[in-house]
Amino acid sequence: MPRRALLNSATAAAILSHCRPPAAAAGASAAVFAQRFSVAGNISPLPPLGQYSRYEDQLSSPKGAKALSLTMHFDFPQQFQQIGRALGGIAFVDGNSGLRVFVLRAPLPGTALAETPKQWFAESIFSPDGQLVREGVEIDAYKTTSAKMIDAPEGAATARRRIALKYTVITPANQRATDRFAFADVYEVEGVAYILFTSAGATKWEGGEKERCERIADSFFVG
Repeated sequence: MPRRALLNSATAAAILSHCRPPAAAAGASAAVFAQRFSVAGNISPLPPLGQYSRYEDQLSSPKGAKALSLTMHFDFPQQFQQIGRALGGIAFVDGNSGLRVFVLRAPLPGTALAETPKQWFAESIFSPDGQLVREGVEIDAYKTTSAKMIDAPEGAATARRRIALKYTVITPANQRATDRFAFADVYEVEGVAYILFTSAGATKWEGGEKERCERIADSFFVG
C-alpha cells in the first residue's frame, strides 16, 4: 500500500477510535438471597394473636466484614407461608393474594446509600441474575417511582432508605402482563445493601395490600 494511503488509513482509524463511544458501564450487582447465618430463624406471634408474627434471624456477613453476622427481623401476616429455606434464604408468600416478601443482599456500586441512584435498586432487584428471576418471576418492565432516606430504629444500622417501585410480570399460566407495586426497605452495612422487598398486585394495592406491604417494610431491622 502507498505511504499516503497508509497515513490516510492510520488517520481515519485514529479519528474513529477517538469518536467511538465509551464502553457501557457495568450493570448493577444482582440482588440475591441474604444468606442465613443460622440453621433456621425464629418465628413468634405478636399481639393481638392471629394477625402478625415476627421473624428473627442472623444474616451472614460478606467475607472480610467486621462481624460474622447481623441481626435481622421483620413482621409479617401469620397466614404467610415461608419459602426459600432450602437455599439458605428468607422469603414468604401469601398464597391467596400473591403478596411476597424477600430478604436480599447486593453490594452497593461504590457509593453511599443516600447517594446511590434510585434506578440502581430496580436494576439490582430485577436483574436477570437476581433472586426474583431465579424464583421463576418473569420481569417484563420496571421502574423506581420514589426514593427517600428514612430514620432507622435504635440499635439498627444508621443508613436506611425506602424505595417505591412498579413492575410488570408475565404470568406463567396465561402469559398475561400483570402490574405489581413494591417497597424495598434498604439498610447499608459496610458498603452492602440489605433489602427487604415486599410486593403485591396492582389491582389490590389500594384495597389494603399497600398498607400490609408498608407495615412489613416499616418493621424491617438490620443491625
